[in-house]
Amino acid sequence: MKNEKLAKFITKTIKRYQVDKKIPGIALGLIKDGKLINVFGVGEITLKSKKVPDGNSVFRIASMTKSFTATAILLLRDRGLLRLDDPITKYLPWTKNLGLPENSSEILLRDLLTMGAGFPTDDPWGDRQEEMSYEDFENLVSKGISFAREAKTGFEYSNLGYALLGRVVTMASGVDYFDFIKKEIFNELQMKVTTFDEREPKKTDKVDGYAKYDKGLTLQAITLPGSFSAMGGISSSINDLVSWVAHFQSAWKIKTKSVLKISSVREMQEPQRHISTVMLKDKNLKKVKTITTSYGFGLFIDEDSLLGRFVSHSGGYPGFGSHMRWHPQSGYGVIALGNLTYAPMNELATEVMNKIVVEVKALPATKELDIWKSTQKAVETVVGLLNKWDENIADKNFAMNVDMDKPRADRVKEFKKVNTKLGKFKVKDIKSDSPATAKAELKGSKGSIFVEVQMSPEKDNKIQKITFMNK
Repeated sequence: MKNEKLAKFITKTIKRYQVDKKIPGIALGLIKDGKLINVFGVGEITLKSKKVPDGNSVFRIASMTKSFTATAILLLRDRGLLRLDDPITKYLPWTKNLGLPENSSEILLRDLLTMGAGFPTDDPWGDRQEEMSYEDFENLVSKGISFAREAKTGFEYSNLGYALLGRVVTMASGVDYFDFIKKEIFNELQMKVTTFDEREPKKTDKVDGYAKYDKGLTLQAITLPGSFSAMGGISSSINDLVSWVAHFQSAWKIKTKSVLKISSVREMQEPQRHISTVMLKDKNLKKVKTITTSYGFGLFIDEDSLLGRFVSHSGGYPGFGSHMRWHPQSGYGVIALGNLTYAPMNELATEVMNKIVVEVKALPATKELDIWKSTQKAVETVVGLLNKWDENIADKNFAMNVDMDKPRADRVKEFKKVNTKLGKFKVKDIKSDSPATAKAELKGSKGSIFVEVQMSPEKDNKIQKITFMNK
């Protein structure tokens, strides 16, 4: 990468995580606007192999798989084969005896997608269920399960919920889940080594996973595809996963291939269920900030009050840890893969991404939107009326509610009062957080004031609100 300072920081940070956490190997890919710009690797893909992980190395990505399953559900929704507000019993009749808590609503597909079905958090139990047969899975669920809460009453991370969604994909599409994901996503995005079968990668590319026991690092056994694969069964490489991150970055006008409509890609990355809000200090900016975390469809969304929005998902599995993360405003993204059980790749990727956003000055946190031409013209109209009131101009540009909200005579008095307070003035700055609203600073010889103009939703929109605010 061109930024040598950042490259040195990333290399140093990856090495620190690898040593401190005793992770055999780590690969990290850096993405800009849907393209891989660098791969960093430390350690080994297999102990004593001396082969450093690179862009071709195939790791288990675990719960990052959930974003693939969620995409499959959205694909089927967009094709009219299911609705997100369908009850799960429509596709999986054997779930009718789940044992819902008293006064709970029925569970919808949307609830499974957003971790709102009320199932209890099931890490690490869920990680050990992958090979369960479909028959055993149906028998398990048919007997009823324990609930942590009523449906739709809060976030509770559930592998079981996404295993159920995998079965929904099969039932709604008429195609086996594995075949559907391979055809509609892996093949479409040319993810050549991505697979649900850990035995498929070439020995030279396959990364071995390890757990840290008292006796030392211990090789973890391969698990085969089964009923829980929809929640964490995929193995992939940095080179392949770039296409996956780019698919999501396509929501922000980045020219790259997507398997969904752009509106659906964007929908997946919008907050659907609130998780938490925390306050902490940003070590790069040395300022206090809040981070509000939500779950979308198979993805986490962090709203950072200083750095903006980040979209991500982690993966943790016996032998592996993974994380993908991107920052829509700057176009940067990171994929971090490690071969140790629950390796904290989320911490590594977050530290790297935060540093990048600060270094490339992708601030302020909220990107200002393009203001409508009519909104810009409205500011000019208000400024003109401040200089010289004209009834005809007011009649032509005010929406019907304006004179109802404040009598015209009172409005004229207000404008003349502001004019007197400012003296000779000029418009210093115009800002907006919506195309239909503009806030301008009016700096005069006697003082300054802010004016905010809001437009009506009509096709031929007019000024619906004018607010003057002291600086």
